[in-house]
Amino acid sequence: MNLVRHVLDIQTPPESVFPAITSVDGLSSWWTTDVGADGVGLGSLFRFAFRGPFAPELRITEFEPPALVTWEGVRGHDAWGATTIRFRLDQVDAGTRVHFWHRMGPERSEEAVASANFTWGYYLDSLRLVCETGHGKPFRPDDAGARVGASTSA
Repeated sequence: MNLVRHVLDIQTPPESVFPAITSVDGLSSWWTTDVGADGVGLGSLFRFAFRGPFAPELRITEFEPPALVTWEGVRGHDAWGATTIRFRLDQVDAGTRVHFWHRMGPERSEEAVASANFTWGYYLDSLRLVCETGHGKPFRPDDAGARVGASTSA
């Protein structure tokens, strides 16, 4: 099983974190500045652009505000293979515990999973920063040195 898993605490309530992981404005503030969607909610399709052919399109398959969102890969995410990405938010003290899972295709190499794990750590810290300070570190297509969303090795 090729699973990337992270748990992190954010010092804002789930009601503040949830829009950051489910809206175009929220996602563009910490993951990539090039995000589009046909809506927000169950069945919505999100398009994310990074560098080169890596441009994942993900459909929301679970949506329970302000606690759970799951995306299934539709296309444009070959570096990941078959993909499911899930966020669960739990209230803890005055903040949120974020549980993150990214199940990648079984054909992905150990190296590809390790690369995705490292990159997700970077972007999840960006999520924490945007929620706590208002300033994340998203991928910017016009920045040649920006962290790319995935390794292209299988």
